[in-house]
Amino acid sequence: MLVDFLASPAGLALKAALVAAFLDFAFGTYAALRDGVFALDSVAAFVRKHLLGRVLPVGTLAIAGYLTGDLAMNAAAAAALTAYAVETMASIYGSIAVKDTNPETAIPTD
Repeated sequence: MLVDFLASPAGLALKAALVAAFLDFAFGTYAALRDGVFALDSVAAFVRKHLLGRVLPVGTLAIAGYLTGDLAMNAAAAAALTAYAVETMASIYGSIAVKDTNPETAIPTD
């Protein structure tokens, strides 16, 4: 049954969310180390915020939708996984983007 779920579109989306979370963690850690702002407690915050706060609930929704065949649950899971993917890809891009340090062209962040 687990193998069937993981091969389904919902299972593939959940696997993609986990890969995206890992990539976000890896690139975020790289950026923090590059910028000299890495803090070890950020790892726990990432697990709590991303994995337990986002991926786990959406994954539970995807599993429930798969097991029950409920279209509303499947649609909600698809929408939530899509929103998570967009947010996570933006975070990854922010980690790898080269910051503009030229005072004439840089966009102020304050």
